[in-house]
Amino acid sequence: MSAERWLRGALLLLPDGLRPRYREEWLGSLRDAEELDVPRAAIVRGAYRTALGTPRTPAAFALAPAELGLRRLRWAAAWFAAALVLMNGGWLIPGELLPAPLASVLSTGLAALALAAAAFGALSATIGLRTLLPVRRAWLGWLLAAGIALAGAAVVLVLLGVFALGFGLLLGFVAGLGVTVIAVAWPIARDPALRRTVPGIPARLGVRRSALLAAATLLAALVVAVLHLVVWNPMAKVPGLELREIYAELAARGEFPAVGVGFALVWAASWAPLVLVLLAVATFGNRGPLRNLDERRVARTALAGLAALGFGVFVAGFSLGMSLADAFMTSGGDAAVSGPVLTAAATVAGVAACLRIIPHTTAPVEAAAG
Repeated sequence: MSAERWLRGALLLLPDGLRPRYREEWLGSLRDAEELDVPRAAIVRGAYRTALGTPRTPAAFALAPAELGLRRLRWAAAWFAAALVLMNGGWLIPGELLPAPLASVLSTGLAALALAAAAFGALSATIGLRTLLPVRRAWLGWLLAAGIALAGAAVVLVLLGVFALGFGLLLGFVAGLGVTVIAVAWPIARDPALRRTVPGIPARLGVRRSALLAAATLLAALVVAVLHLVVWNPMAKVPGLELREIYAELAARGEFPAVGVGFALVWAASWAPLVLVLLAVATFGNRGPLRNLDERRVARTALAGLAALGFGVFVAGFSLGMSLADAFMTSGGDAAVSGPVLTAAATVAGVAACLRIIPHTTAPVEAAAG
């Protein structure tokens, strides 16, 4: 990796308000390194020492204290959401297919990552609250901030624990419509300096290609999900029987498979509007009612959609899965490999969505300089 690329990494560690100054200074030092007989590696090491040692004050970010505090709280929300995604992934990915030792390692690893994300969330919440609290004594401010952050996290965990299944079933069933409405109607900043994409791939593709790629990805995931629910998973759970025989046996035992299949198909239909919206953007561009769907919004919508779709398979297949479990004395986990694959894709997309959708971290000065 070139010294210039390493310096770009150091710049990302700096507060927004200081990046233009240090970018010019460090790149100038690299240009003059040979003349000054200074190793380029020494300049890079010095850049990282400076970036990591710079105080994170509101002035350094070119923000008011309240703005910086709210930004840190958004990062806290992002990390907590990522922790929830990782926990769900650790619970759903193993299914029935993976050997017990591998499933245990995978679940434990994702649980550890979830705890790390939750720790980052708690730290971000504490720092954000300390920035917002008008307390002069440092020790008291930090104590209050930590107490409020921990109390808030505990309340959220209790609410999630009490209402998780009910809300999960409801929200999972209408997630496709929710993502569509938010993608189309949620306001965006009109300043191009605030609409950059990171790492920039959607911007290089353009809005129409990005939308076409997003629509194709979501449609492929949806097709795989439906086949998993109504074909592959039932056959994997009851080996030795053909699909029609499995459904006939369910009906004979009073399990009404048409209800479970109907739930899966209705859930799949709820994702059709989002795919059609993305295809419309790919065809006509982001104009008229689709004006909010620029490259950045399309990319984030694709990530959020893939995450909600992948985790929604559990919701869509709940009825049919229970029928299979009751009729054939199996567990409720996925037996076909398509289930863990969809959930793994949802976990990766969900973490990426949480860490890039919730926080708003790009300052105009940074975008203009980049």
